[in-house]
Amino acid sequence: MILKQLLKNSKNILNEEGVVIVAEKSGLIFPMSDKYEEYLIDESKFTGNAESISFPKNEEEIIEILKEMKEKGTPVTIQGGKTGIVGSAVPLGGHIMNLSYMNSVKGYEILDDETGLITVEPGINLIDLKKEILRIFKEKALFWPPEPTETSATVGGICATNAQGISGFVYGNVQKYIKSLRLVSSNGIINIISDNDNPEFFDKVMGKEGITGIISEVTLKLIKKPQEVWGISFFFETEEDAGNFTDAIKNNIPKSDTAFIGAFEYIDRNSINLIEKRKADMAKIKELPDIDSNFAGMCYIEIHGDDEGIEEIAGELMETAVMYNSDPDIAWAVSGETEVEKTRAFRHAAPETANLFIEEKRRDDKRITKLGTDMSIDDESFSQILKEYRSSLESSGLKGCVFGHGLENHLHVNILPENYDEYVKGVELIRKWASDYKSKKGKIICEHGIGKLKKQILSDLLPKDYIDECKALKDEFDKDMILNRGNIL
Repeated sequence: MILKQLLKNSKNILNEEGVVIVAEKSGLIFPMSDKYEEYLIDESKFTGNAESISFPKNEEEIIEILKEMKEKGTPVTIQGGKTGIVGSAVPLGGHIMNLSYMNSVKGYEILDDETGLITVEPGINLIDLKKEILRIFKEKALFWPPEPTETSATVGGICATNAQGISGFVYGNVQKYIKSLRLVSSNGIINIISDNDNPEFFDKVMGKEGITGIISEVTLKLIKKPQEVWGISFFFETEEDAGNFTDAIKNNIPKSDTAFIGAFEYIDRNSINLIEKRKADMAKIKELPDIDSNFAGMCYIEIHGDDEGIEEIAGELMETAVMYNSDPDIAWAVSGETEVEKTRAFRHAAPETANLFIEEKRRDDKRITKLGTDMSIDDESFSQILKEYRSSLESSGLKGCVFGHGLENHLHVNILPENYDEYVKGVELIRKWASDYKSKKGKIICEHGIGKLKKQILSDLLPKDYIDECKALKDEFDKDMILNRGNIL
């Protein structure tokens, strides 16, 4: 009894029988229990396990927790918003370090060229980041261009995967908009990495899914917002027409001196059906009209610039759409950030509803996880890529939804298995697609990362030079192999 009381007065954790189950020194580490179950899964629905969890509030606490974990030889999985879809933030034992409490703005600066910098902690999400930028830089009308689909994604997670979102083809990926970051290696050393000091090294560290260190602070580059934003959605009765329209635009992108296409997204009928099934429960899109069942797909296009330039590009888009049997009179055309946000949210709902489908199927079989592609290839037409994906799905007897970045030939095909047998067939189909893309010199991983899920499925198909680079970085920053074990390597 005396020993039990002494232990209770210390920072050890006891179970109901009074047995020590975690003996942390810092008081920052908590044993896993049912109340932390949500931290064992991400949007891929890949599920893991862990012994303990922490929620550091600053860099000093990160270092303190790392020191304890290193002394015990305990692997550490780093988490932000858990919005990833490849299992990068899902633990395979050991300790979870969740950075969601590190969500503050640390500083900002307006530069001579009227652009800006804002320094934030890694746990701030896109929604709150946008609010802070608006509050701080409102008169300057600045923004951070990366626009990943999931607005609850954190800046740290976005940097860790080098994400881009729907406007990546014009603005570039997230790396272009990072000035510097602080990276805590597994031995507690703080590395300040800047795009100016050593650009090549900066390139190597970005997008490594937490295997090189823990991002504790990021300085983001902000640029001028477009004066106006329009969104136009064209609807097509056949997938062939939608594909040919996309190719026509890609081969002759409408331009203006004062405006440009800021996003071009394809959404197929199966995606539309999944969205409309749940639309009433989605605040941003529930007021949008239903889409006629005759339409096989749609192309959502954003135009950024001033009104005159936007109108010029919109006119060209409408003329081209008519050539591919899309009626401009029934297109959705909206302007202004508030209205555009609704149609953008419709596109963002495509992966969200696909993930919800998988979540439903997991109630019957926990082995089912998200199965989606993240591949691109330059030397083929969009219509041909779309046709090949559709043909493969039909010949395999699998259902899938298709959406993605039209002008980059970068489609996300989400397989929708009804049971585990179909899931296994889906894994083999994704492997076949990846093998085909690799043989054609395409990319089999673009913006979602590899994580644990894609590593399981595609490990023998991943580029050797990339894996060798990751191994070298791991050896430099994490010799003991405790950070994000199971990701990539």
